[in-house]
Amino acid sequence: MSRSHSRSRRTPIAASIGSATTHSEHSTEQLEQRQLLSADIALETVLEGTGTTFAKSEYKLNNGKHSLEFSIFNAEPGQYQAAVGSKQLGQITVPASRLAQFEFTNQPGDAGEAPFPSDIVLPLTSGQAIRLSPVSGTGSAEISGTLAVENEDERFESNVAVNAVSADGRAVEAEYESEQEGAVTQRKFTLKVYNLQPGSVQPLTIDGVSVGVLQANAVGTAWLKFADPVRAGFSAFPAQFPAITTGSQITVGTDFTATWGSATAPVSDDATDGRQTQIELHGTGTLQGTIFHESFTPVGSTTEQREFRVEIWGGTAGAVVPVSVRTPSGQPVQIGSITLNTRGFGRLHFESQDPAKQFPASFPTLTDGTIFTVGSTLAGAWTATNPTAESLHRSAELAYQLDQTMGFTSNGVYMENWGKKGEKWLKDKTGKWHFITPDGGLYEWDLKPGANGRRIAILDDSFHLRPELLTQAKAVGSGVASDDLLQATAAKLDRELGLTLAAASNTNCGGLQEKWLRGNGKWYFITPDGTLTRWDGSKTATGTVVARLDDRFHETPAHLTEAENELTDAEKQFAAKTSLKLATYDSKLDKWQGIDAKWIKSSTNVWYFVRPNDDVFQWDQKVYSKPGGQKDVGGVKISRIAGAWANPTLLTTLPTTLPGTVASRAVLDDLFADAPDFS
Repeated sequence: MSRSHSRSRRTPIAASIGSATTHSEHSTEQLEQRQLLSADIALETVLEGTGTTFAKSEYKLNNGKHSLEFSIFNAEPGQYQAAVGSKQLGQITVPASRLAQFEFTNQPGDAGEAPFPSDIVLPLTSGQAIRLSPVSGTGSAEISGTLAVENEDERFESNVAVNAVSADGRAVEAEYESEQEGAVTQRKFTLKVYNLQPGSVQPLTIDGVSVGVLQANAVGTAWLKFADPVRAGFSAFPAQFPAITTGSQITVGTDFTATWGSATAPVSDDATDGRQTQIELHGTGTLQGTIFHESFTPVGSTTEQREFRVEIWGGTAGAVVPVSVRTPSGQPVQIGSITLNTRGFGRLHFESQDPAKQFPASFPTLTDGTIFTVGSTLAGAWTATNPTAESLHRSAELAYQLDQTMGFTSNGVYMENWGKKGEKWLKDKTGKWHFITPDGGLYEWDLKPGANGRRIAILDDSFHLRPELLTQAKAVGSGVASDDLLQATAAKLDRELGLTLAAASNTNCGGLQEKWLRGNGKWYFITPDGTLTRWDGSKTATGTVVARLDDRFHETPAHLTEAENELTDAEKQFAAKTSLKLATYDSKLDKWQGIDAKWIKSSTNVWYFVRPNDDVFQWDQKVYSKPGGQKDVGGVKISRIAGAWANPTLLTTLPTTLPGTVASRAVLDDLFADAPDFS
């Protein structure tokens, strides 16, 4: 099973590190492209008019610069007076294209900018009304809205991470998440540092602010976790904890500094995944909707593939809603229509790879400023700032982790649109209700009327179309590449269960096309979807699910029974260092008592030795006599780790670049430790 070892849930980007660092890989998963600087303000509103006329207005304060930017779409040509509350700002001209952009600022200097009037009170605040009124009776009717915290669902999010290794082998992994809805802020900070001096105390600062003290354990590892509201396993945030953004500095001790990084756009893990753009539709009636567009070029091909989908909800059952597109230089073109179902939901779907869903010949090339009109009340615009969704491959990885953690279930009845947002409903293993919206947003319900609550993930919209992709999520895999977390999990199962493949004559004896394995005196079977189950001894293929892998492990069970051998050398070295707590190698002990062994000691004073064939053993603390007066040692074999004999320090120091992902390393951390009880 070939593997790609650059996988990550987040996008790696290059970043600079202080002088004490020789290498770093910084990663981030930003759902919204914005910075949350403590001194910045970001407010926005959608200004709604009559019919399909609308505008967007965004106010920002950054480094002393105040700016209020207007983007106007589908408006009648003419002059419009811009105002904040009762204070007039100036006039904006909408040309024949029906599109306009203009900015008011306290630091004008470019075309399309004008100064704020001297009597305007700055900064602007949430709740202020923004208006665009036609001058002298020309143009559209008044367009208006109210400034609010920037984000389409009135919350902003930050999710940044840092992963760095210093010149002397210390490694830091940290993640910071912040989400605000109204006046309520939720934050989470997690940090883990490896290879510190065992027992040492290290100060931790972020942007020069002391946020805590790290106490290294016996193996040189330290943790720090903050959350608000406080939850199990986390402490409260210190009062002085700063807002972490792209470029923030984290310092462990006095000489190990790394920079929090930010990606400007998601990068797909799968070469066949494309960029999916979401376009929100705005209107004044009950009808709501979203447009999705994805394009990609398959590996080995020069032909771009496209998919375009309009989904609307909240309308009248049976209504037929036309969909039109107009480019900045063209006329409106109807590309199709949507007939709403009994729940008021409908979809228009084009896909270049599906003969039944071909794009119409009239479908235009989408450019910045293209206007989409749905019916007589909804409109949206294709702009450079439209949010980009997660790729399907990355969403599948996230869905697998969510399902493994939360155990989503459903009886197949999803109560679609109960909350009037086109959503579908699921329960987790504790009985809590969650819902997934047509754009792929997964929310934990707040028990209040309607589809409201805390967003916990953003998935591909296909998970709304087929919620079983979440309730029965399987690990991501293909014949070409596999996920590091999946492989690490398989290796852990291999060690814990001691699995061997049973005779082929047992295949399908339970009627599920399952294949059977033996492990530690028990029977297991794996079904075609990759679910590994410990048999309950009944007459059918039933029992306790141990793990959900993917179909490759059923097709070739050796990927499971030999999973440890399929780990990379770097993964085994990392696992040996962290799970065995290996600390020191003393070359003076080479050939001790004439024995072909090199000796390594753990921080817990357990001795291990390496043989010339790279086999690593835990010593049983005995010396054996051999014929001819020779001596030898024995013990429990841990694993064969390439390069361990030539360079035993590979097992006592972390590699410059940590293997796999944070999730896979969490499994490798425990790979060679005692097996947990699966009963």
